[in-house]
Amino acid sequence: MDYEEAELIAEDERHYIVLVIYDIVENKRRSKMVKCLEKYGKRVQKSAFEAFLTKRKYEALVQETQRLIDERTDSLRIYLLANHTMVRSWGAETKQIADVIIF
Repeated sequence: MDYEEAELIAEDERHYIVLVIYDIVENKRRSKMVKCLEKYGKRVQKSAFEAFLTKRKYEALVQETQRLIDERTDSLRIYLLANHTMVRSWGAETKQIADVIIF
């Protein structure tokens, strides 16, 4: 294995904090989104999920979630947090990814 192959493997195994926020008008689509996101991470607010994912899982999440919205009426934002990201949170149910630092 050469350096480039090793770097690609390391990149694929690296984990990232992912934040997903959404505003979905229809209850049925919103329920489908919640079920989808629960496979990847944890709900931290009514319309917000956090996950700790590899790049491959992140890409799967993006593909799956974008098919669940109606772009005319809904909103979906997915943030991939990396490179010296620090997450701090307070309040109920904050133990999931509190105070995680990625270098």
